[in-house]
Amino acid sequence: MARDEDARRASDALALALEEAGFDVGRAFPLLGATVGRAGVAVVEVGQVTPAVASQLADLVARAAGGGLAVGELGD
Repeated sequence: MARDEDARRASDALALALEEAGFDVGRAFPLLGATVGRAGVAVVEVGQVTPAVASQLADLVARAAGGGLAVGELGD
């Protein structure tokens, strides 16, 4: 299914981006992956993260935003 494949590609892209940013994805985001959600729609599951990982991710996003990067500028 195309949607399942889209979710898998997005999950892989997210994992690579997190690795490039310095996260140990296997430890910090152990549940990261593609799955089928409650409504039968393909989704990317990020899972539970520790407060330390959430703080690091928040800092990373805040720095990107402070540098002028915003979601609307990224495209699809």
